[in-house]
Amino acid sequence: MADSIIAVGIRKLYYGGTDLFGEDNYPSAVTGPALAKTLDDMVEIPNIHQDTWSLEEAEGTTKGYKNQLTGLNYRFEKSEMGEISLNFTIGEYDYPLKAAMLGGTATDTGWSRAAGKVLVEKCFVAVTEDDQYICIPRAVVIGREATADNAVQLPVKATELEPKNPNIAPEYWFDASVVTQGRAEA
Repeated sequence: MADSIIAVGIRKLYYGGTDLFGEDNYPSAVTGPALAKTLDDMVEIPNIHQDTWSLEEAEGTTKGYKNQLTGLNYRFEKSEMGEISLNFTIGEYDYPLKAAMLGGTATDTGWSRAAGKVLVEKCFVAVTEDDQYICIPRAVVIGREATADNAVQLPVKATELEPKNPNIAPEYWFDASVVTQGRAEA
């Protein structure tokens, strides 16, 4: 029997472009060793404000059909999965990281907000404290500024999207043993 996991907390969080999992790089499903090699092309987020990390799945929906004579459901249509989002707040950041999460234009010494509608998409990999790697190859990023604990922080909600590569799943989980094996092979 496989070891059980808890997936508690987060000790590392990375982001990168959604093209990291394009058909050229991944003609088939992502594997732990392949993910390890992709981490080299991602940026580590250096600070997640205390106790703000979560991975949430909204409750899915089903449609039931009632027997008119009894008032009880006699069949259901397949469930529609709920939205899955990675939520966290960045407590300390530089201007390029702020632009990566909120859009806009950054230099090393400043940031300007983009005008109009902004669509930010990223790939995320979270590493839990019990060494589980959670990969979301494509997510829409809703970032904002908010003051908490006397500092302007960046709360982020990254909601899973269908990957553009039809060979890639919208979410992967790997034990560190298969990911670190891939890093040793690189």
